[in-house]
Amino acid sequence: MNVRKNFFFIVTLLIITATTFLQSQLLEDKRQHSLLLRGIDLTLQQQYDSAETVFKSIIAEFPRHPAGYLYLAGLLQARNTDYGDWFNAKRYDSLLTIVENLSLPLINNKGTEAFGHYYTGSAEAFRSYTKSENGNLPSGIYYGMSAGASLERCVAIDSSFTEAKNILGSFYFWRSKMAWIPFISDRSEEGIRLITESFSHPYEKHLASHNLMVIFTEQKRYADAEKYGRIMLKEYPDNRLFLWNMMTVYEQWNKKKELQDVVVRLLSSTMKGQVINRYAEAVCRLKLARFALDENNPGTAKKELNMVIALRPFIGNVKGNLKKKISDAEDLLETIEHQ
Repeated sequence: MNVRKNFFFIVTLLIITATTFLQSQLLEDKRQHSLLLRGIDLTLQQQYDSAETVFKSIIAEFPRHPAGYLYLAGLLQARNTDYGDWFNAKRYDSLLTIVENLSLPLINNKGTEAFGHYYTGSAEAFRSYTKSENGNLPSGIYYGMSAGASLERCVAIDSSFTEAKNILGSFYFWRSKMAWIPFISDRSEEGIRLITESFSHPYEKHLASHNLMVIFTEQKRYADAEKYGRIMLKEYPDNRLFLWNMMTVYEQWNKKKELQDVVVRLLSSTMKGQVINRYAEAVCRLKLARFALDENNPGTAKKELNMVIALRPFIGNVKGNLKKKISDAEDLLETIEHQ
């Protein structure tokens, strides 16, 4: 009986301690906290204009805090990744500069030092991502290393700082790809562990899920990747980022039925977007054409291929090699017509 009482006491203590650690990393102002959660939710619902309004409200009400600026920059990045259209790099960079400037007073204050390093590291990580996406790999690596150093300082000050472990874990995992260099160690498993810990944080759950899906797909751990996709798609069934991730998982896993289902869902969500990502549309329609051919339905295949070819006016206006997809569609259509 005493053993049982002690067991429940320890479990209760652990829960209280974990909750205390987590609460210490949430925004102290309840309104700011609720607004941030609302903005994240709207972003995941792909209601970007509404999410932007919420993040602007945070900036208006808490102008000296970096959170609103950081998440507004993250929104711009998310919208551009989803829509694949024009990106306001100047506005994005200015928001990240404000984050870095507002982080300095936090770094210089013992009570908020960890938060300052977290926001600085997050801004540097955002810069790393966009620099790399735009083909500037040296700058991407530079900002990635700076982000890793800032977040290591954050966790060194507060080892329970769950919010920082997502980006830091990703940094450890991908840097481990260079472990063949003598002074770089393989910390990939540690990186996965840190990202998994950050999944419990309400501000990080969506990013942690995405990072884990990408990493587990890279490792061919498809069931693990699928698990996180299912969790997020249960909450946000039309989210195109997670539908795209699931498409990649099922394609590499060679699960044809599941792949076909998720391609149909992704195309439907893409066509309902406020801005239609024509590259994503082309990818989905090409896959549907190939599925139709496998099912001995050339009529449907030709219809899908012609719709891809009709996207020619959008070449050069979207991220992704739309020209290549149109060329693939033309080649496949020619093959069908000569059978």
